[in-house]
Amino acid sequence: MKSKLLFAFIAIFAILLVFSCSEKKEPLGITTHPDGWTDQSSEDFHGKVIVSKSLSLKSCRSCHGKNYEGGTSNKTCFASGCHSIYPHPEGFANPSSPDFHENYFAEINWNLMLCQSCHGDDYSGMGDSEKNCLKCHTSANGPEACNTCHGSSNNAAPPEDLEGNTNTTVQSVGAHQAHIVGTTWSTYKQGECFKCHMAPTNYADAGHIDNTPHAEVPFGALATMNGTLNATYDFLNAKCENVYCHGAFKFEKSASQYQWAYADSVIRGNNRTMYWKYVGTGQAPCGSCHNIPPKGHIEATNCGTCHGDVVDNNLNITNKFLHMNGQIDVF
Repeated sequence: MKSKLLFAFIAIFAILLVFSCSEKKEPLGITTHPDGWTDQSSEDFHGKVIVSKSLSLKSCRSCHGKNYEGGTSNKTCFASGCHSIYPHPEGFANPSSPDFHENYFAEINWNLMLCQSCHGDDYSGMGDSEKNCLKCHTSANGPEACNTCHGSSNNAAPPEDLEGNTNTTVQSVGAHQAHIVGTTWSTYKQGECFKCHMAPTNYADAGHIDNTPHAEVPFGALATMNGTLNATYDFLNAKCENVYCHGAFKFEKSASQYQWAYADSVIRGNNRTMYWKYVGTGQAPCGSCHNIPPKGHIEATNCGTCHGDVVDNNLNITNKFLHMNGQIDVF
């Protein structure tokens, strides 16, 4: 009797199982992309996701194909019209076009790393000469050359600044060139941006491209007299204060081998406050950053007698790289 009941139970269970499996089931609804994927105002817009690097164009190709024309998904990226001239608009390489790529880089915070996903780590186009950035960017380091984003073919200092400004009354332009070329009293060599800035060795160095609203000016060893001065740059008023180069120096008699030249215990400058945007307004005439002779120096006007490698007796600076170089050059 028990065996008959067990057999009946198994038979009924098998029948129910067959009928349950034969019912038509709807597939589980899973979408590849979130709802806002094509909505530019959405946080899930695919352009934002790609820029944030949480998704790469390589990932897109896995479904949409190498040329984004459909691939295994049969969904072309060109169908909506958004990418009808993918990946760049027609004027992207035309400097006179509002769509010129220089304008686009400002929108992505000058992040050239995004270009590498298509153009390769060295921007050569990954073998595709039609996408070779180096055909136009012929300077050393290609698109990552300093003067790609700021400066000119002469040097990497503004003008132009990142927004294309050239006027010295714009703070990001200011007195850059006055400190590098053609100056009357002193000059820095090209590549010596580190005297005022954190100067990167490579484009992607930490602190170069960041979210701060302006370039940092921590001042280097020269401006701070090897860390003995609290040199500062006031961004609000665009002025330099307590900077060696503009007379914040002092040289102690007790530490000098030329003590006979001292009329006091210290030879010091005038510690001028300099305004970055007042280029050409006569802020720094001869004798403004230090008296002639400097305070604490014995009376003498023929500077060239002792400082002949730097200046002549007519007060013409003969070697701009020795003037304001952090030391006293005598005889």
